[in-house]
Amino acid sequence: MPVGDEARPCRAGRTVSRVAVATVGLLPAAWGLRHVTSPAVRQWEPPTLPGRRVGRLYARAGGDGERAVVLLHGLVSTGDVFGAPYDELAATHRLVVPDLLGFGRSLDESATAFPIVDHLDALDHLATATGIFDRPVTIGAHSMGSSLALHWAARHPGVIDRVVCWGAPIQRSPERAEANLAGSAMARVFALDTRWAERVCAVNCRHRTAAGWFAAAWAPTLPTALTRAAPLHTWPAYRDAIRQLVIDVEWGDALRALSDRAVRVELVWGRNDHVGDHRYGEELAGRHRDVEVAIIDREGHHLPIARPALCADRLAD
Repeated sequence: MPVGDEARPCRAGRTVSRVAVATVGLLPAAWGLRHVTSPAVRQWEPPTLPGRRVGRLYARAGGDGERAVVLLHGLVSTGDVFGAPYDELAATHRLVVPDLLGFGRSLDESATAFPIVDHLDALDHLATATGIFDRPVTIGAHSMGSSLALHWAARHPGVIDRVVCWGAPIQRSPERAEANLAGSAMARVFALDTRWAERVCAVNCRHRTAAGWFAAAWAPTLPTALTRAAPLHTWPAYRDAIRQLVIDVEWGDALRALSDRAVRVELVWGRNDHVGDHRYGEELAGRHRDVEVAIIDREGHHLPIARPALCADRLAD
């Protein structure tokens, strides 16, 4: 064997090692670049209003005015999604922003089920304690919070007269909702395959801090303060929310009931948001005079984080 041939495997191994090290070194840089250039990261600011526990819910509240605004967040999230720009609504409105039952600082590890009625009862208690039912109410809701907002408005049509939904997961049927979730590998594991989802939630509950950092690493385009709070829930809270407030929702019936009671509903999506069926939403708007649809160009599912001023202005209207 020629002398030079003995060195080739060593040189090749060193080359592969250098490439591997360089690739691993580039990952944090790529994450950082995506993070600092993300509109959601650049636009979001931490909330400023004080918060406290009211019954089963943690909520921040402030301001006064002739109208009230209540903001409801989406799945595995908290009220902090609605950051400082939304707190400015307290200058002209009574503003209340809860962490929904079972999530965030409203975490409840003792409950084994979270039916919709429990969510609504908790919101009712919060509304009474914060005085928002003393005036007309507008609800702003993101993603999963949209269906909860419609249920709550149906319970109080004389008080809640307007609902603005961003990124509502509207689908024509539960089967379509499951098919839409099945289009994502992550959703198949964490939303539809309950065996894996329950196992992951069990690990999440034992290691919430580590799970929060993993969530932040997984979603570089979102503020880390928000993604690190994603593990603040239990398996029953997640299971019941995704089934009752995302999959098994009869959107047509819910919108018809509110339109019949003159409750105005605005469905707002980013054009790049594929969580909800925009066309079906437009069909429903065509059937009901008090339902309208707005599409925002170049935006995705996290519209309330990426465009807080636009969303807050819509609520002020």
